[in-house]
Amino acid sequence: MMADVLIRTYESRDYDAVRALFARGMVDYLPSTCKYLLRLRRVHLIILASFITFYLVFRSLFMSSLGVVALLAGGRLLLILVFQNVINKAHKKDLQNIEESYMLRQNACFWVAETNGQVVGMVGVQPVPGSCYDVVLRRLSVAKDHQHKGIATTLCRHVVDFARHRGYKHVTLNTSTIQHAAHKLYLNMGFRKTRSKKISNFFGRLAKASITYYSYDIQT
Repeated sequence: MMADVLIRTYESRDYDAVRALFARGMVDYLPSTCKYLLRLRRVHLIILASFITFYLVFRSLFMSSLGVVALLAGGRLLLILVFQNVINKAHKKDLQNIEESYMLRQNACFWVAETNGQVVGMVGVQPVPGSCYDVVLRRLSVAKDHQHKGIATTLCRHVVDFARHRGYKHVTLNTSTIQHAAHKLYLNMGFRKTRSKKISNFFGRLAKASITYYSYDIQT
């Protein structure tokens, strides 16, 4: 499955591809996030309450239904803006200058997965500030049409090997509620959950979303 995929360290020529890959990866979560939200009881109650309110105002089933459709469309637009904000923040932080954030930083690195000259995966690792024992795995992403081929697992193993060779004891990371495939990947690789933190903004409260933290204990 991995025969035609090359895992190599990041080069400056990969800059645009890496940033685009991260953005596409975030956008790919939009449909599953919408489905997740529409399964929540509190969202059902909001939709029902909205329908009743529209009916009391318009006295029309058609207009009430149209109002609910408009409400859902507005909610989807708001969700797009939330995702775009996440992308923009990443592009202005470590992905603004990948060489400075990773390649020129001590005990940090960034890898890409390449096939047929195209970047289809990426991952980074940085030391945890103030710790001599922990590194953090960051920005793991694989293009949608190249998932389920073992690329993400191989990228994670590069991070673990990198940390082991430098004497670190733990690889840490965090991921959100909606990233179901990521949770499964990390648990299958032997990461353990260490804690969970609720997302306190409006979207987080509505979606009952949280950030889960994981740690991988490196065997020496």
